[in-house]
Amino acid sequence: MTGPEQDSPQDLAAAYALGALSADEARRFEAYLATSPETQRDVREYREVAALLALAGPVAGSGASPATGLRDRVVARVAEQKALNLPAPPRSPGGRPSSAVWVALAASLLLAAGLGAGLVSARGKLGAVEAELSTRTARLAEISQQLTEREATLNSILEPGVQMFQLTSSGDPEPGIQLFWDRQRNLAIVHGFRLKPVPAGKAYQLWFIKDGAPVPSVTFKPEPDGNAKVEHIAVPEGGLLSAAAVTVEPEAGSAQPTMPIILVGALKRS
Repeated sequence: MTGPEQDSPQDLAAAYALGALSADEARRFEAYLATSPETQRDVREYREVAALLALAGPVAGSGASPATGLRDRVVARVAEQKALNLPAPPRSPGGRPSSAVWVALAASLLLAAGLGAGLVSARGKLGAVEAELSTRTARLAEISQQLTEREATLNSILEPGVQMFQLTSSGDPEPGIQLFWDRQRNLAIVHGFRLKPVPAGKAYQLWFIKDGAPVPSVTFKPEPDGNAKVEHIAVPEGGLLSAAAVTVEPEAGSAQPTMPIILVGALKRS
């Protein structure tokens, strides 16, 4: 199989790995391969390259695999050489490309595989960084919005004429509700803390006690941490407001309390 006009069996490793040998050549090469650990290693490496190219998938927009694209470029290069009357790549007496061609092709495959793997890795890392950046940007926007809302709330309760009242459970300081009443605008803010969860279909409802009778107001549910905040609550006008109270009612609210009062506080003018 060797000779001055032929490739050495070891040089045929790339052609064998790529399936480019004839059946007779492949049989003779395999006989040699069984005796050469070094050539076996070369064949494994070339096959790993071919497998990596196959896993890389089709080239975007073309539907062709990297190996197919490489082959097309080689064919185009040969056609270009013919058009320019350049010497064609050397071939063996059997019409098969010589070892120099296979070595060059193998080197091209190695380069393409390395570039392809690097590109896939870089794209994966870039995608992960972009996803992390998007998550952090969204979180920063959320925090910024929360800070803006808290600042607005703080400004509201610090306005002149705003009074704070405590609504508590009888004999129990917790849970509790702070009611901030802006008497100039006749609006209130409710801030609840350590509130217990309500059953499904239920909610807390605020009541103003006007002239001794309950006047229905907003309904609300606490967050998982027990906090609740409701702003821009209209305070009933006219008559005497003596207290505010909270009961548990249906989510849509009730016209009259249907459950016992669980939180109550007097609304005394300072």
